Amino acid sequence: MLALADIDRTLLENRGAYSTVRAAHEDEKKRLSILCGQLQNTAATILKRLQPDNDEVPDSIESLIKDGRAVMDQIEACAAQIESLAKQRAELKPLAWPKK
Repeated sequence: MLALADIDRTLLENRGAYSTVRAAHEDEKKRLSILCGQLQNTAATILKRLQPDNDEVPDSIESLIKDGRAVMDQIEACAAQIESLAKQRAELKPLAWPKK
């Protein structure tokens, strides 16, 4: 059994911080994957709308472009968050798991 009382408090705090940042980092990467899927779906819908059958006039894509821009804004914010969390994670790792 691991005796937590024998582990330095600072080390435990650093490991807790690392674990917290790691979980947030993984969550943001999952969120990015979802956002990228939404953008792909929007692009596919735009393509489909602009290629109607029988020489019909295409439906408007204005709302899709607006949605795509909103998703791109979310992707940009998510990417910035991922980069920030990755930096935090890299800074915390040697404190949480020092090499002996």
